[in-house]
Amino acid sequence: MKKIFVLFTLMVGFFALCASSTITVLPASAQAKSAPVTMESCLATCRKCQKVCENTLAYCKKKGGKHAEAKHINVLKDCIQACKTSADFLSRNSENHGKSCGLCAEICKLCAQSCEAMSDDKQMKDCAAECRKCAESCDKMASMK
Repeated sequence: MKKIFVLFTLMVGFFALCASSTITVLPASAQAKSAPVTMESCLATCRKCQKVCENTLAYCKKKGGKHAEAKHINVLKDCIQACKTSADFLSRNSENHGKSCGLCAEICKLCAQSCEAMSDDKQMKDCAAECRKCAESCDKMASMK
């Protein structure tokens, strides 16, 4: 019984330490390339990507033509929703934030590809760049164990 109590006490202490710590993820291959990703920085990146995609969605609807094609509009909407969801999971420190970030990274990559297909347009270039940043941040967060 004493062993169980000691184990329980250690677990509670560990979880308290984890909850009060900033989580930093930095793969060995990226140490020299980029700053470490924290939950807070990933949250900020998701929120920024969401806003850029919302602005791009409005821009594309107004511009029309290939910018307003259903497939492109839907991937922008998917990206907005994925970023919102990941931001929510991160902001409340959900134990499932890694899963959410993994999906967000995949969708951000798809959105970036769709926007890059119209890279002669500054708005589309900017959106693609922001989606790539978010995908990179979320990939790192998703790989965190």
